[in-house]
Amino acid sequence: MKKVDDQIRWWLPTFVVLVLSWPAWANLDLGVGGTFRSYPLSGVVEGRAGYGFLLYGTAGSPFSGFVRPNFAVNSAATYNSGMAQLEVFPLAFLGIRAGGESVQNDKDYTPYDCETSRCLGRFHRTFFGSELTLGAGPVFVRGLWRRERWSQPKGQVGDFIEPTSGLVLRAEGESQTVYYGVGGYKISETWAVIGGVRYAEDDGGFSRMPFGMVRFTSGDFALGVGAGEFESTLKDKGFTAWGYLSWDFIPSSLTLR
Repeated sequence: MKKVDDQIRWWLPTFVVLVLSWPAWANLDLGVGGTFRSYPLSGVVEGRAGYGFLLYGTAGSPFSGFVRPNFAVNSAATYNSGMAQLEVFPLAFLGIRAGGESVQNDKDYTPYDCETSRCLGRFHRTFFGSELTLGAGPVFVRGLWRRERWSQPKGQVGDFIEPTSGLVLRAEGESQTVYYGVGGYKISETWAVIGGVRYAEDDGGFSRMPFGMVRFTSGDFALGVGAGEFESTLKDKGFTAWGYLSWDFIPSSLTLR
């Protein structure tokens, strides 16, 4: 996996140069959203913006291709982050992502032991991943794989906690692999039932969160509410409520919906 981690460092700037020089039809998109989880307790609000470049085909068609640099900021008052990434989709249902994120946390995480491992401070993440989305009639599936490299500034010492996966990462930096899969059924144009699992692992542990949820969609607004279980190397298995909301007030014309 070291080769993948090394590639992350040059994928993003290389693609940005290609995007900026591409004289294709382009589309700005803006949106807001939020996610929450009751165990271990967590939640953030998000603002996001992207600028997509159509490479070929018809915008929104499964067999079109696009490149889309995008940015996001997340906040939970004492937890704040900024992320930049580049999406390259040779087909609208199959593509890759690469980028980086900087996180600043100013309060200990109540679900974790912040005396044994560091919770406070600044942390950095670089990542490279792929995504596949398929659908037939009312049935749809989505799979995601992502390799993440986490690190902290040299002035910070001690192993540190990555709260989303619930894993302890080594002080000198460590990588984790994230797998995410969902399957769903559209009951109508506005309602769908979804089941899925998020699984992450590093050299010393794992986390798992299977869940089920109901999703409501109206135009460019979506709300999902459900429940499942969460367990990791740091947390015993426990019930968790999970949900998200998303509003694309300037939606992308390139990504599949």
